[in-house]
Amino acid sequence: MVIRRLAWALFATVGTVAQAESLEDVTVTATPLGDTPLQSSQPVSVLRGAELDRRRAGSLGDALDRLPGVTSSGFGTAAGRPVVRGFAGPRVGITENGLDTMDASSLSPDHAVAVDPLGTTQVEVLRGPATLLYGSGAIGGLVNAVTDLIPSTPVRGLRGDALFAGDSASREGLASLRLRGGVGAEGGAGGSLNWTLGAFGRDAGDYRIPGNAVRDDPASASGRLPNSFSEGSGRSGGVSWIDRWGMAGLSHSALDTRYGIPAEDGVFIDLRNRRTEGLVEFDAPLPGIETLRLRSADVRYRHAEIEGDTGEVGTAFDSKGRDTRVEGVHAPVLGVRGAFGVHLRTRTLSASGEEAYLPSTREREDAVFWVGERAIGDGRLELGVRQGRASRTPDADSGRSERRFSPGSWSIGGLIPIAGPVALSAALTGSQRAPATEELYADGAHAATRTFEVGDGGLGKERSRGLEIALRQSAGPVRWKIGGFERRFSSYIAGFATDENGDGLPDRVDDAGSIANSVADPGAGELSRLAYRQAPARFRGIEAEIAWQPVASPWSLRGFGDAVRGTVEGLGAAPRTPPLRVGLSVDYAAGPWSGFVSVLRAARQDRVGTFETETPGYTRLDAEVAHTWSLGTNRLATLFLQGRNLMNEDVRLSTSFVKDLVPMPGRSLYAGLRIRM
Repeated sequence: MVIRRLAWALFATVGTVAQAESLEDVTVTATPLGDTPLQSSQPVSVLRGAELDRRRAGSLGDALDRLPGVTSSGFGTAAGRPVVRGFAGPRVGITENGLDTMDASSLSPDHAVAVDPLGTTQVEVLRGPATLLYGSGAIGGLVNAVTDLIPSTPVRGLRGDALFAGDSASREGLASLRLRGGVGAEGGAGGSLNWTLGAFGRDAGDYRIPGNAVRDDPASASGRLPNSFSEGSGRSGGVSWIDRWGMAGLSHSALDTRYGIPAEDGVFIDLRNRRTEGLVEFDAPLPGIETLRLRSADVRYRHAEIEGDTGEVGTAFDSKGRDTRVEGVHAPVLGVRGAFGVHLRTRTLSASGEEAYLPSTREREDAVFWVGERAIGDGRLELGVRQGRASRTPDADSGRSERRFSPGSWSIGGLIPIAGPVALSAALTGSQRAPATEELYADGAHAATRTFEVGDGGLGKERSRGLEIALRQSAGPVRWKIGGFERRFSSYIAGFATDENGDGLPDRVDDAGSIANSVADPGAGELSRLAYRQAPARFRGIEAEIAWQPVASPWSLRGFGDAVRGTVEGLGAAPRTPPLRVGLSVDYAAGPWSGFVSVLRAARQDRVGTFETETPGYTRLDAEVAHTWSLGTNRLATLFLQGRNLMNEDVRLSTSFVKDLVPMPGRSLYAGLRIRM
């Protein structure tokens, strides 16, 4: 039924656009063999260039929200984390240049991802397990933000880009500047020294909403969503030396941001992130080894949740760690070209203050992996395996026990040409995930999500197997792809609302976790009790996209559709699952003028988890017109005007903990000037 509804909706209904270059021949840096989306048996989308510029937003989740299979966690505009195929939090890996962000965004949807979309040059989304390369934290998918802070190619002269823009819904103003340069870039024997510098600043007030903040409550705030402001700044710089033997480089970035928590009156987060990356790459260092690369990132992250009325820090989260990868690509052996590597990750996560519901915990993950590919006629076979060790070591004073796990993953897949440009791809995968710190040790109130979280120190590994099959046409004026997937978990881990007192209503508790009788005293307890547990589960879905570019025409057409359904044994529907979505976009580009019109239709989500409310559907209309002119040799300026949610729809995301309290922005105009040189 889901597949029939999606197929009908995709070809007979107007929906939204997937403005990604997922059908184009671009390199995916998150895969060590340099695959393109068209070569991989795993679904991959890549955003870059003009399409990435169009989708710049305050959060990574909002920037990717209309890709097939991807939506946002919907905690306002500052803290949206990507949700991939209904998987969120610790099941979706977020990396920057292939290395973990190591922020606190997986702990709670009100914690922002410590990556600013203004500084990225490319965003890659791997749908389905990426555990082979990135560990158990990517069992649902991976989002990799690519920056050019360490230049990987020689730079001739001075290059850069600048953006000045504003948004009417939040009265936002933003500016960013990135510069690149180099010396010795002609490729002489002495190599070349290259550098980058960047900075940005943004300031946005409370954003405009089309109705009332609280759903079905006419007495709640209207006009603007209280405490939805955000402001931030960042600085970055990097340097690299590129020579015949390879390259080496170093970069550092600093991110400071403050944003309100719309679900809590007057509470805001003050976030500080410092990240240092290093890269060394050797070309053909040994016989049979094509490349050898060492990458490492050191991260110092902290955010404080501050009470606006007193200015006091209520709760603070600290994350300090290092992620290191050694990867090599070997020449074909028995026709199989492959990549091998070692992955080492350590982090200390701690919380202090009123809502310190986690003990200070040291996380460690070590693993070895290998992936390979072999051409078979015009097709190809893909293989991979990973084996690792993971430990969670809480502070000795917490009274919690250390846990150790040995997660392993494997995959086999391939691509088979069928007729002309049409090909069939398939992949069978097995993945394991070590429980996250919060799933094991959480015990306390979390006001932002209105929950009291209770972990389970006895949780075992999360185990799953999945099958993905897709058909695609990758050449000609019409390119398309349609595929289905199913993932079965033998031990799915999630937080579920409880009914310990058996009154037929979700348990309501106070800050100490005491359960109230919701029937006898409906007003008792401000928090919903959320307990982590394991149970068998099944997720299945379908994704489709199509792109039509007539020969010599300035017009193009793109469309997509997706649907996912998750079921947990004994509990019914998986919580906070995205609804069926479809979409269509018309683009125009000729001479100095360009633009698009796109529409997104999200269906009503009435298949909800235990004690979860339904989410109404919505239609979102967006459009843009832009004019580009030359400022001289290799210098371009683009003036653009974009309308977002032009129908002023009340958009509430079913993936959000606070969908009934926090709507997304209403109608807005986003305008600005881009300069490239």
